[in-house]
Amino acid sequence: MKISIYILTMLLTSFELSIYAQETPKKNASSVVSSDKKAIRDVLVKAYKWQEANTSDVDFEPISDKKEERYIGLNYKIHQKRMVSLEGTGYFSKEFLQNYDAIAKGIDARLKSNKDEWMVGDMPPFGEDANPWCRCQDYPNDNPWDKIILKKLDILGETATVWWTWGDTVFSKGFSYKVRLQKENGQWKISYLQGFDKNVFLKK
Repeated sequence: MKISIYILTMLLTSFELSIYAQETPKKNASSVVSSDKKAIRDVLVKAYKWQEANTSDVDFEPISDKKEERYIGLNYKIHQKRMVSLEGTGYFSKEFLQNYDAIAKGIDARLKSNKDEWMVGDMPPFGEDANPWCRCQDYPNDNPWDKIILKKLDILGETATVWWTWGDTVFSKGFSYKVRLQKENGQWKISYLQGFDKNVFLKK
């Protein structure tokens, strides 16, 4: 009888340990996802606040001909400074920086080859006729970047895909913007912004 009770006790203990071992990783995984979600939103807000303070009328500054009638190429001095600034923020991955630079080179090549014509005072023949950082022409005026909320988030290992929207009933309606991120040295960095998709940006 004592042996049976002992065996039963051991079986119950083993079962409880098994259940605990199964549940503990789930709690830890949930905690990690929550931590990553906060870190991802933080880097998005910081990146957007940075660009708001450091972006002129266009991301890619052109140079005009002597008559100042049309643009004939990209201002590479300004572009190189921009690349240094983007990298210096620590918010953008190598993939994003390479893509951004490739867009600039594509614009320069198309203007120099006359494949595209961009007259001074006209909208650029690139992009989507909207602010590429949000694919929008307007946004909430009161601390707009603090209003960002994550509409959907998918995390797979060291990469993440997020769709953000405004935390505002008017501007959030039907709006979402896709971003991809990846971890570099343990930190989430932006690797793709929907408005800077090279295939779309240079499609016109």
